[in-house]
Amino acid sequence: MKFLGKILLILLLLALSLAFGAIWLNRVPITAEPGWAKRLLVYLTRNEAVTGDKHEFPELRPREYAVPAAELFAAVRASVVTLGWQIKSFDPAERQLHAVVSTSLLDFKDDLRLQVDAANSDTRSRLSARSGSRVGRADFGANLGHILELQRALGQRLGG
Repeated sequence: MKFLGKILLILLLLALSLAFGAIWLNRVPITAEPGWAKRLLVYLTRNEAVTGDKHEFPELRPREYAVPAAELFAAVRASVVTLGWQIKSFDPAERQLHAVVSTSLLDFKDDLRLQVDAANSDTRSRLSARSGSRVGRADFGANLGHILELQRALGQRLGG
């Protein structure tokens, strides 16, 4: 019985190590608002990330950019290509893009849907995003990581 207990403890430690390793690889904030406990719960129980005006995670509130919507959409498309994600469809008239992202750890496929809208003026625009896993109940922060990676790429491309 002692042997079985040791094996179970080793398996538990291995599973925890893999989970935390996956979260680390996804480059998501673990200690930011609303705190590590809430974030860990989300990373271990949800398989999608969606931007929203009142989202509890500040980085998942839609971003506004100081460029017209058509220019932001072109930058989004170029960033998706630069990141090596596969564009499944895009509609310049509606400023919508659907891309597939392969996860780094186990090559799972995640669907990323992006929408660019004009903000309060013709010179500002807003990006909304939804990234969802095709399989599993937990994504270990992968979908949030995709959105953050796109935001970083856009910041570099747009200079801010």
